[in-house]
Parts: sequence; C-alpha cells; structure tokens
Amino acid sequence: MRLIHCADIHLDSPMESNLSPKKARERGRELRESFLRMVRYADECGVEAILIAGDLFDAQNVKRSTVAYVLETVAAYPHIGFYYLAGNHDRGAAPIAGETVPENLHTFRDAWTSYRVGDVTVTGSERPDADTLSLDPTHVNFLLLHGQERAGKGTPSEDVIRLGLYKGKHIDYLALGHIHEYRQTRLDPRGVAVYSGCLEGRGFDECGEHGFVLLEVEDGRVSHKFIPFATRRLHTVTVEIGEVTTHLGLEEAVQSAVAEIPSEDLVKVILGGKRRAEALPDTESLAAMLAPRFYFVKVRDESGLLIRPEDYQNDVSLKGEFIRRVMASKLPEQEKERIIACGLRALSGEELGL
Repeated sequence: MRLIHCADIHLDSPMESNLSPKKARERGRELRESFLRMVRYADECGVEAILIAGDLFDAQNVKRSTVAYVLETVAAYPHIGFYYLAGNHDRGAAPIAGETVPENLHTFRDAWTSYRVGDVTVTGSERPDADTLSLDPTHVNFLLLHGQERAGKGTPSEDVIRLGLYKGKHIDYLALGHIHEYRQTRLDPRGVAVYSGCLEGRGFDECGEHGFVLLEVEDGRVSHKFIPFATRRLHTVTVEIGEVTTHLGLEEAVQSAVAEIPSEDLVKVILGGKRRAEALPDTESLAAMLAPRFYFVKVRDESGLLIRPEDYQNDVSLKGEFIRRVMASKLPEQEKERIIACGLRALSGEELGL
C-alpha cells in the first residue's frame, strides 16, 4: 500500500513581509492549489492515506472559504483516508471545529488515538506522552507527532518532541511536522523519524526543495522517498563584491550568480564581502534590473567596507579628510563602517534612506 506524509502547509498564511498584497494573495491561492495537486497525485498513484502531521491551516488567519475548499477536496476523494493531526498553529483542529466533516477525514486529540489503515496502524496525539504509548509489535506502526526535537527560548513544552523517548516503542515510521525542511534520522533499529517539511516555501528562511514524502508498505517493510512538489522555489544568493568597483561590473556579477534560477521562482540577492569605499552598490537599480526575470526579487547590501588608511593618507579632498577622522576615532569598527558608508553616500549626492 502507498501513503503520503505531509505537514506545515499553513493555508491562509499571510505572506506580505516580502510580497505585495496582490502577489501575497496569489501565493495564498497557490498554496491551496498545491494541496489539491498533492491529493490528485495521491489519487493517480493509488495512495490509500494522506497523513497530515500538523499545521494544515494558519488558524489565526484562515478564511471560511479555505476551510470549505479543504473539506470539499477531501470529500471528493472518498477512497483516500485523511489523517489530520493538528499542530501548534491549528491546535485542536480549530478551523474545522463545528464543521460537518467528510467520513474519510480523521482527527486526533490529546489522548493517543489509533486508526487501522489497511496493513498499517496510524496513531497520534496532540499532547503526546511517550510513557503511555502502547503499540502492537506485530503491526506496521506509523506515529504522527508535531514539534521540534530541541526546546528553544520560549518554546512551549507541548511543542517539543524528545525522540529518545520513542525508541523501542515498535514504531516503523514516525511522521513529524513543525520543521519546514525535509529531514530523516534513524529512530532505532526498527524505525525512522522523518520531517516531511512544508509543501511550499513561504519566506527566504524556507529556501530549497519542498514537497512531501511518499511511503510504500510491502510485506511489513516500509520504504519512503521525498517528492519535490512546490510550485515555486525560493533562493538566497550571495554575491561577494570584492574588487568590483563599477556598477556595470556588479550587474554582471549578479546576473551570473542568478543565471541558472528558473524565472518562476523568488530570489533574494545578498551583496557580501568587503568592498572598496568608493564602490557604493545601488540595490534599487539591481533589483529593478532583475525584476522582469523573476516572480519576485529583492537585493540587500550586507557588505562591509575595505578601508586601508594608507589609501587616504595623502588625500587632500573632503572625502579623504572625512575618512581619516572617522578611522582615527575610538568608535567600534562596525560603527565606523556605517558612518563612512553614510558619509560617502551624502558626499556623492545620494539619499541616505535613514
């Protein structure tokens, strides 16, 4: 039998931190359409169950129309079982609470709940207690959990999954959600623990391939593979400025760095390294140059200044005097760089954008 493991789809997530309101709405529709495409893929490939390991919805923002879209999609494929464990963004399956749900949509609550799916037993809990988990060792056991392996600052205890507590629990496949990239690790000699990652990247902290995991169970053995599936990918590209001192040279360096990226993707270009004081990158111009090529592009200057005092020792210009005075001050090096960068922009007649 075949199953799909997915998570962290975050339907109706706001994406206006980078995108215009129009494109944010468009990406929101693409997230919904990716969910439908995945279900259609499942139907075409003979998948019997889709395991959703949390955060199907971005609950604080979810619209009734989106909930209806999901429920209608589930109902349209009654031969596929949907096993939905809510995550920290949709805890308690809040978006569908009070809704009439299709018979093939199954949810989990605080206590351990198990479903028999063909040759597989699927178990999950929103507030898991490893000590009370009891699985039949003769079954092929899939466990759904949502959380991260290590507690961060301010991380609620219910969002932490300590994998060591699940060793020796007769788990064949631990389907995890919450981490937005594909990861796998050996749980114990019997089972593996896998984060499917999110279905679509939403910001530049979610670059790379995204999709879901396709599982096959045959004669009690479980195999899995990651299926890239996102409509668009996000890329962060760093261009070291180095000795590039002209805008034309920088344009050529940036164009070369993004040459292999598909036009439908989103791109962030970071200008890095140390640059000469006279090399003032025009990020707006660079972004405008790239804008027609990609769905979205942004350019950030994170370069530092390469300042050699000897270059300005005998410079009798206002610029030379300004740089010598700043370099001779007792300010921290980073503050010196910031002041010199602003001063050079002012001396060249540019707006400082403070």
